[in-house]
Amino acid sequence: MTSLPSFATRDSRATDSVNMALAAGAIVGTWFWDVQADQLTVDEALARAFGLDPAMAQRKLHLQDVLGAVHPDDLPALSAAIEQTVQTGGRFAHQYRARATDGSYHWLESIGRVDMDAQGRALGFPGVLIDIDERLRVEAERDQAQALLRSFVEAAPGVMYAKDRQGRLLIGNHGTTELIGLPPGEYIGRTDAELLADPAQAASVMATDERIMSSGNSEQLEEEVSFPDGRRAWWLSTKSPLRDADGAVIGLVGTSLDITDRKAAEAERRDIEERYRLAAQATNDAIWDWRIADGQVIWNEALASLFGHTEKNTTAQWWLQHIHPDDRARIDHGIHAVIDGNGSGWTDEYRFQRADGSYASVLDRGTVLRDADGTPLRMIGAMLDLSGRKAAEAALADSEERLRLATEAGEQGFWDVDMVQDVLIWPARTKAMFGISAGAPVTMDDFRAGLHPDDRAATLAAFAAACDPERRETYDVEYRTVGKEDGIVRWVAAKGRGIFEFGRCVRVLGVAIDITARKAADARLQELNGQLEARVRAEVAERLRVEEALRQSRKMEAVGQLTGGIAHDFNNMLATVIGPLDLLALRLGDSDARASRYIEMALDGAQRAAQLTQRLLAFSRQQPLQPVAMDANRLVAGMTDLLVHSLGSSIILETALGAGLWWTHADANQLENVVLNLAVNARDAMPSGGRLKIETRNQRVDLS
Repeated sequence: MTSLPSFATRDSRATDSVNMALAAGAIVGTWFWDVQADQLTVDEALARAFGLDPAMAQRKLHLQDVLGAVHPDDLPALSAAIEQTVQTGGRFAHQYRARATDGSYHWLESIGRVDMDAQGRALGFPGVLIDIDERLRVEAERDQAQALLRSFVEAAPGVMYAKDRQGRLLIGNHGTTELIGLPPGEYIGRTDAELLADPAQAASVMATDERIMSSGNSEQLEEEVSFPDGRRAWWLSTKSPLRDADGAVIGLVGTSLDITDRKAAEAERRDIEERYRLAAQATNDAIWDWRIADGQVIWNEALASLFGHTEKNTTAQWWLQHIHPDDRARIDHGIHAVIDGNGSGWTDEYRFQRADGSYASVLDRGTVLRDADGTPLRMIGAMLDLSGRKAAEAALADSEERLRLATEAGEQGFWDVDMVQDVLIWPARTKAMFGISAGAPVTMDDFRAGLHPDDRAATLAAFAAACDPERRETYDVEYRTVGKEDGIVRWVAAKGRGIFEFGRCVRVLGVAIDITARKAADARLQELNGQLEARVRAEVAERLRVEEALRQSRKMEAVGQLTGGIAHDFNNMLATVIGPLDLLALRLGDSDARASRYIEMALDGAQRAAQLTQRLLAFSRQQPLQPVAMDANRLVAGMTDLLVHSLGSSIILETALGAGLWWTHADANQLENVVLNLAVNARDAMPSGGRLKIETRNQRVDLS
């Protein structure tokens, strides 16, 4: 077959690549499948590869004509792959076995592409066939060799690896994997700089590898390595250049064995020796080493710095002669009792003579070293100069005594908490604040239990803040106590602060004072203040009420005066209207009926205005009350128009006038005002509108 039309129409460069592959023998056949028509066109080489008659390449085939030569075990997967590619389009590649002309099966790989139309339907499926039987055989042999190599490397003890010229790992055994902390797939192809967490360690390893590859010489060296879990180890490594067939260095191979235990043992021995040397030089104690067999004693430099003696070697007798005569016999007897009595440790205090003749108080302690039979060989010990501590203790005792006297004079009780030993110191006065007898022992539990339940949390939180090295707050609290022995509740004010050494609180101390009387006085004062404030508020409220009533009275008086003046003036004007109307009615008589009606209407309006004037005068109290017997039903009925106008359109007025209503003895104007005021109040109580009912009925009232 000399051309591939389906490829050539898509890309001429692809056609050139296929032709080159054909010429090189890599491609053993080509095909083109018209998917819609199911027409398959193959070349003679493909027909032979599938064990078909080469003449079939001259005619159109169906896909099943070719698939019949596929190995039965591979046919389902191949069919599924073809179906998937036809559905989705794009590139196709699949490996399978096909039966050749001689009946044997050989491995082939089909590579093609499915072209789709605009509607997503498969059109053409061109492709090529590659014989991969030889390649798979070579790969199998390679895999077998690599498996053998991996087995050999994995079986090797310690760490075994190979690297290329750039330091990238090519292979590593189980020890390498454990060292790096990653599976091989994640470290093959990477350098130590990319894999090791310690940059300095990685740089050192890569520098050593480069030196060996550059020199071409093998080396054996010790290397310190760090594991991902934080462990550190020492490896004895043997590294050699990796060469190709021509002898050129192309990388490095190496093996490493763990020598951590051996290094640790050596380091421990050196460390013990160094620690003893440093301890003897750096400590403030006078270290001594007494060889019992000959009585020789070796001293460190502290013998000179503490006591002024420049000797480095003395006898045990020299030491004994420098002990105060009053202490010498006791110390000589005590130390030999331990040595001769199979003891191991000795401790005692005595006075030791300095070079200037004065004596220092010392604490001496030593340990006896014996052989397997228990015979004493050596005794090693240390003398601690207690002179400074003794002086400090004396000064502290004096200071505490002065503090006690001062607090007693100020009626205060001091307290001291040793946070290291968990010891509480309370004098009698402080114990009394917790209802505890002067001679009773106390602990921090007595302090906690003696706190009032309502104050316990806040008090203990303040104490914890004073002990906290990060906060170091001042302890300044007031709390109640409940007497342990008497049950009395007392108020206590306490102040103090913590003392810190090397980042931790070692002591908390301060003073406390009984403020129960002061609290009672404060409470009484607060009560009196509250009563006084209540009385002042009541007096002010009453004064405001009286002033408001007076102000309202004056306002109503002013309104009444204004209303009375207006009513008088209005009454005078009505007199000038009603009089002429009456005269005009008399003069006209019955001569003009229409004019008479007009005059009556004017007189009716004037009479109504006169009634309003009477009401205004009654309101202003400028007209005396005129109580008369009257019909209340008639009064309410006559007020209907006035009420309707006063209530507005949102209020529906309804009247229910009782039958047989008794006569009422009252001032008509005042009764009208009462009804009108009640109606207006009812209207104001219904801002959204509503129904107002005015009802009259007889009612007996028992005034007894």
